[in-house]
Amino acid sequence: MNKSRFFIGWSMRRRIILALCACIYSLAMVAQGGGFGVSGTVVDVAGEPLPGVNIRVKGTQTGVISGANGDYSVDVPGAGSVLVFSYVGFVPQEMAVDGRREIQVVLSEDVRDMDEVVVVGYQSIRKSHLTGAVSSVKGGELNLTAPSVGQSLVGKVAGVQISQVGGAPYNSAKIRVRGTVSVNASSDPLYVIDGYPSNADLFLDPEDIESIEILKDAASAAIYGSRASGGVVMITTKRGRDGKARVDVNYQHTVGQLSKKVDLLNAREFTELFVDGHNNAYRDLLINAGKPWDDSYRGDTNAQRTLKIGSNNNTANIPDWMYDFATQTVRQPQYDTDWQDELYRIAHGDRVHLNVTGGRAGIRYNVSGAYQDMNGIVVSSGQKRFNLRSNIDMDVSRRFRVGANLSLTSSDNREVQEGRFHQGPILVIFPFSRVTTKTVRCRNMKCRLIPMSLRSRTTSTIPWRWRPRR
Repeated sequence: MNKSRFFIGWSMRRRIILALCACIYSLAMVAQGGGFGVSGTVVDVAGEPLPGVNIRVKGTQTGVISGANGDYSVDVPGAGSVLVFSYVGFVPQEMAVDGRREIQVVLSEDVRDMDEVVVVGYQSIRKSHLTGAVSSVKGGELNLTAPSVGQSLVGKVAGVQISQVGGAPYNSAKIRVRGTVSVNASSDPLYVIDGYPSNADLFLDPEDIESIEILKDAASAAIYGSRASGGVVMITTKRGRDGKARVDVNYQHTVGQLSKKVDLLNAREFTELFVDGHNNAYRDLLINAGKPWDDSYRGDTNAQRTLKIGSNNNTANIPDWMYDFATQTVRQPQYDTDWQDELYRIAHGDRVHLNVTGGRAGIRYNVSGAYQDMNGIVVSSGQKRFNLRSNIDMDVSRRFRVGANLSLTSSDNREVQEGRFHQGPILVIFPFSRVTTKTVRCRNMKCRLIPMSLRSRTTSTIPWRWRPRR
C-alpha cells in the first residue's frame, strides 16, 4: 500500500515538473520575440466600426482585413512588431504592439483633398461638393519649360484633347474640351483669365498661373452663353499674400534640335536615278509611237530626241551638265549639299522670370515680369516675348475689397511661312535634289523661291541655295 502511494505520488510530480518546464519555455520564447496573436477593433472618430480596413505587419507580407464589425485578428512575429492600419479616405496609422494581445484603433478622415477649392463660373466651391465635369490643374503641375500655356498643358488633363500643332516657339496648342462641336464655326473653348474672357492667343507666362479649371459639361453655357459651346478654360493667376516681401528669380536655358532627319539620296544617287528615268521615258515614247529602239539611242542629244519623238518632251530630255551623251555616262555632280543641315539648327533659348509678392495692412500685391528669347530649329525662326503682370488687392472694410489686375505683353515673332512646297522653305527641300539650284530670298521674314531657270534659262531640275537674312 505504501509502495502504491509512492508510485502515484511520483507520477504526479513528474507531470507537474513537465508542465512547469513547458510554461517556462513558453515564457522564454515570448521574451525572445516568439509569435502570438493580436486582435481588436477598428472604428472611426464617431465610434462607428470600419469594415474592410487593411491591417498589415510592417516589414512583412502578413496582413488581414477587418470584418463587418471592424474586428480583426492577426499573428505577429514578436512583441516588437508594428501594425499598419490603412483605409481609403482615412489617414494611415501605425501602432506598436509592445507585447499587447488586444489593440483598439481609431482612424481619422483625410480631409486634405476634400478641402481643395475649385473655381467654377462665378463662385468657388470645395472639391468635395463639386458635382459637375471639371478638371483642375495646379500651377505646380504645369510644364514650366514650355514657352506657352497651351503647350504646358499637354498630357496634364484627362478627358481633354490637347495637341501641339507645331514645334515653333510661337505656335500654340489646339485644345478640344467637347470635341468638334461645329463644322463652320470654331470649336475652341472660351478662355477666362481672372474672370475676364480672352481669346485663344494666350500671351501669358505659365509661371504666373495659380490654377487652371476646365469646365467640360453643358452647364458652362448657362453662365457664359453660346461662347462656351466648346467648353471653358478658367485661368486664375497668382495673387499676393500677407507677409514680408518675397522675391523669386527663375532662369531657364533650353536646347532644341531636330529629332530625326529624312533619309534622302545624295547628289550622285539622284543624278543616276534621274538619268535612268529619262532614258527609260525616251525609250517608252519611241516604242509607244511604233518607232524602233536601240540602246545606242541613249547617246542621242536633246535635239535628236526631240526630232525622233516629234515634239519637245521634257520627260525624255536630260540637262547636259548631268549627262555625257557621247559616252553615255553620268557626270559627277558639282554640288552635294544636305539641305536639311542647312535649314535646321540646334536652337538655344533663354527665359527669365522675376516675381515679387507680399502684403501688409490690408494691401496685398503680386508683381511679375518675364522675358523669353526662344529660337526655333528652323534657321531665322523664333520668338521674343515680354510679359508684365500686376495683381493688387486692398481691403477697404471687412465686407468691401478692391482689386486691380494689370497685364502687358509684347511679342516679336520670327515666323516661317508654311503651306504648299512653293510657299515656304520647309517642304521645298524635299521635292528638289542636292544637285538642283534655286535661291530663297528672305526680306522682312517673308521668303520666296526664285528658280534658276528665270536667270540662266536652263532646264527644269537644278540646285538651290538657302541664304536666309537674319
